[in-house]
This record gives sequence, C-alpha cells and structure tokens, in this order.
Amino acid sequence: MSSEIAIKVEGLSKCYQIYDQPRDRLKQFLMPKLQRSVGFQPKQYYREFWALKDVSFDVRKGESVGILGRNGSGKSTLLQMITGTLSPTCGSVVTSGRISALLELGAGFNPEFTGRENTFLSLSLQGFNEEQIHNKFDEISMFADIGEFIDQPVKAYSSGMYARLAFSAAIHSDPDVLIVDEILAVGDAPFQQKCINRLYRMIDDGVSILMVSHDAYQVRSICSRALLLHRGKQVLFGGSDKVMDAYIGSTTETSVTIEPLPALDENVAEENSIDDLRQSSSGFSVFIHNPILIANGTRGCDEVKSLCSIDLEFEYELRGAFNGGLSFVVNIYREDDTYIFGTTTKMQGLPEFEPASRGRVVVHIPSLPLVSGKYKFRVAVNDGRGLNILAEAVPVCHVSVSDNFKAVGLVDIQHSWTHEAIAIQPEKSARFSK
Repeated sequence: MSSEIAIKVEGLSKCYQIYDQPRDRLKQFLMPKLQRSVGFQPKQYYREFWALKDVSFDVRKGESVGILGRNGSGKSTLLQMITGTLSPTCGSVVTSGRISALLELGAGFNPEFTGRENTFLSLSLQGFNEEQIHNKFDEISMFADIGEFIDQPVKAYSSGMYARLAFSAAIHSDPDVLIVDEILAVGDAPFQQKCINRLYRMIDDGVSILMVSHDAYQVRSICSRALLLHRGKQVLFGGSDKVMDAYIGSTTETSVTIEPLPALDENVAEENSIDDLRQSSSGFSVFIHNPILIANGTRGCDEVKSLCSIDLEFEYELRGAFNGGLSFVVNIYREDDTYIFGTTTKMQGLPEFEPASRGRVVVHIPSLPLVSGKYKFRVAVNDGRGLNILAEAVPVCHVSVSDNFKAVGLVDIQHSWTHEAIAIQPEKSARFSK
C-alpha cells in the first residue's frame, strides 16, 4: 500500500446466514456432514444475506471521505470491518496509523465503572501507558464537562453525559484516522458545536476522516470524496458533489418526506432554545431580529410579481465572545413545506465574514423566478465554515407570488420560443420509358 494511503479497501464483502427456524441452525451444523459421509450433495438450511458485497475504495492521508446511503445499505457494517470489530466474509482492509472510531457512543464502556475508570481503560486499550493517560485526563475531563460525575458509575449518566465523555475520550487519543458514524447528530447543541469545532482542528492537523452522514451540506463542506452504497453494493465513488447529487436523486425517486417547519415569530427569533444553551455552555449566543422582505421600495411587502427584484433583509445580534468568522443562509419553501431553493455565502464562494456585535445582512435576488403561489423563507447564521448553525429564523417573510398564469410547477424558467414552417418537397413522379 502506498505511503500516502490511510485506508485501502478491496473487494470487501460480508455475508450473514439467515435461518427461518431455530432448528435449522442445528440441521446446518449436523446434516451436511452426514450427507457428505453417505455420498449425497449437502443441503443448505439457510439463506444468504449480503450486507456488503464487493466494495473497494481508498482514503488518502489528510483526506476526508463521506459514506452515503439509505438505512440498511451497509454503511455501519463497512465501518465495523474497517475498525476490525467485524470480520469480513471476503476482501481485505489495510490501514495505516492509529484509528479512533466513533461507531456508537460509549461502546466498550463498562456501566459499573466510573467515567474516570472507563477513560483509563479506553485509552489503555489503544496503547497508552498510565503516565500518558494521566497527562491527557484533565483535557479529556474538561472537554467532556460533566463535573463531579466523572467519578460516578456511567450507568447513572444521562445519554448526553455518556456522549460527551465517549467523544472526548475518542478524540484525545491522537488518531491518524477518525471514523465517525453520525456522531454530529448526537447530543445537545453545545456538544454538537464542540464536536464540529474539534473536527475542524483535526482536519487542519491532517487527520484522515471517514464519516457517515445524511446531511448534504456536511458532506459537501467536509469531504472531498464520497462513497455511495445501496443495498450493500457500491454504486459510486468519486467527488463529493457528484456522489451527493446521485444520493439525493436516489432518495427522491421513490418517496419524498417533508418535515414540518417549527413555528417562529416572524419579527423576533429569540425563542430558539439552542441560543440559551450556547449562552450558558459556550459563552456566546446569536439572535436573529427583524427579517423583512423588500420589493419595489416597499418594506415588509407580502405580495410580489414573479420575476421581480427582491431583497431579504435581517439583523443579527452576537452576545458574548465568539472566535471565528460567520456565514449566512437563505432558503425558500412553498407554504406546504416543499423545499424550493437554498444557498449560503460559503457555497457561493464568499469569504468568512468578521462577526460584529450587531450586523445587518441583505440577500438580493434580482429576479424571483417563482410561479403563482404562497411561499416563505428561512434565514440562518452559521459559523465561518458553514457547518454549525448559530441561529435560525423559520418561517419568515410569508409572501404571495402572482405571474398571470405564465407558467406552472415551481419555478418560471427563462426561455424563448421560435417557430418556422418546414417546406415539404413534392415527390418526383416516376418516369417510365418504353
């Protein structure tokens, strides 16, 4: 394997034996031997289920790779075989350097042991000696931030405390490769923020990341390449944009699920519970104020013509100390929650914005290409890299669009028509000669 490769997977497959009845297991253990001994062809008493079949890809050192697929596509099975907790039926996995895996938060913790004892046990299993663990423990405990519960049995922990300690222990093992299975979807808002910020640092330090996520924005932002699985088979491996487009296309072919948007006051977005949590846990909070739609010089308009120019304006307030830049988000939904459009300043290639204690953001749309209908907007403030939502307001700026029945569907795509007559050439009459 090349010295530039952190993980190399070739032809990896995992097959499980599925038995219809418990007694079939005993038959499978005994009968084939008896059948062979008397010269009969052995009978199979199970069905084969291939959780993963013939998967091949690599992760370069310092690279971030995403794994995509619906539930049951084999993502977790693949990660377990890469980390060595599950043996493959066939194929090979070669890794380079220390691997830290977050497949299931708290996996391997003994519920009777205290948080301190489980931390020492976890790091000792990864090859650290007692002195090294003592040197790391204070940093682990500070990151987990569970206070005196560090010396209580983990069976008394809440799920959030469990998650904090497990994540802290895993990331402080100085891994060369970090394997993550939906870790950013676990825990409260401040914990997720800590996870993301730590992930940023690890990426900057050249740690290879292999992560499972259903979040399109996360994958596009973090990962340079991605792997798409479907029913245990490899569909596509390549650039994250291309693979994510294929994944989104595959999920919308059979069904579309729209989650209802939570109600929020249109003028003040201070009711977000995540803001209060960040203020107490992270030392800062961000609030969105006064979202307003501007068209034809009218502020706060709720009726516009299709293809007209509009500005969506909102203010944000930053309380406390925040280190880093900001990015901004706008989304458009139909009133029935059909998702129409979304973009961010990061996706548009704009640099991170320097945070202010109070600022105003204006999104200018020179031509609103919506057909007749009722719509609403969402605005958000993200961190500079675009992964962590610091504040959001949704739904805001409800508006009715009219287009005099010029088009149907979702958007009025600019187009033109041409027409010309096609001259029909008369058929030449056949000439006969005597």
